[in-house]
Amino acid sequence: MDCKNCNTPLASDQKFCSECGAKVINNRLTIKHITSEFSSQFLNYDNKFLKTFFDLFTKPEAVIDGYIKGTRKKYINVIQYLAISLTLLGLQLFILNKFFPDFYNAVFTDSQNLFAMYPEENREEMEKFMTSYYSFINEYQSLIYVIGIPLTAFVTRLTFLREKLYNFTEHIVLNTYITAQYVVFSFFAYLFFAIFNLNISILVTLSLLLYVLYYGFVFYKTHKLSIATIILRFLLSIAIICTVFILIFIIGIIVGIIFLKFFK
Repeated sequence: MDCKNCNTPLASDQKFCSECGAKVINNRLTIKHITSEFSSQFLNYDNKFLKTFFDLFTKPEAVIDGYIKGTRKKYINVIQYLAISLTLLGLQLFILNKFFPDFYNAVFTDSQNLFAMYPEENREEMEKFMTSYYSFINEYQSLIYVIGIPLTAFVTRLTFLREKLYNFTEHIVLNTYITAQYVVFSFFAYLFFAIFNLNISILVTLSLLLYVLYYGFVFYKTHKLSIATIILRFLLSIAIICTVFILIFIIGIIVGIIFLKFFK
């Protein structure tokens, strides 16, 4: 018998391939087998997913530094963890849109209360804009998270440039783990709020606050800096983000002027 993955000859009593390490499977797939595989991968206490999830909350430096420095057997690697988080995000959106269609309406209702501050002639345009905005966010959440990772990595690289602890690629790894952890946590939080019909606006506010605090906690644990220094670096990162957005805005205006002047 040969290994189905690398074609290495196997002994009849081998359970794993000595060349590629793949498990030797002799029996056909059954529901029991699939259930057992799922349980061993995701439901038992010692599995990598739960260990990665809990340790990213309690000792994120062990997970992140472990991956960066090459210790990659103990936890789920960064790409797999991101893939799992995005899969859960898709499942979350499906469940909420299918079984709790009014859950997101609370945010839109709160936004409508703000429309009263606008002149009546502009109110309809604002409602259309907010409807399109929420629809876009809902449809392209996964893409937004993925695009945001290199952007936040760029900001954190500049913010912690003095320490020279991580290069840009390693900052991408760090920010990917943070983003994936937030998405996984949000999966459970959003379902909990939806099931018990709690106010989504409160959840959005708490999630944003926890996201910021978790970011600070991760850099506090990985960079071994004081809390005061972390707060100052957070303010610096805000300044960098604002500067980047201002530059993008200015470039957009310049491109728009050039387009209107020479191509219209």
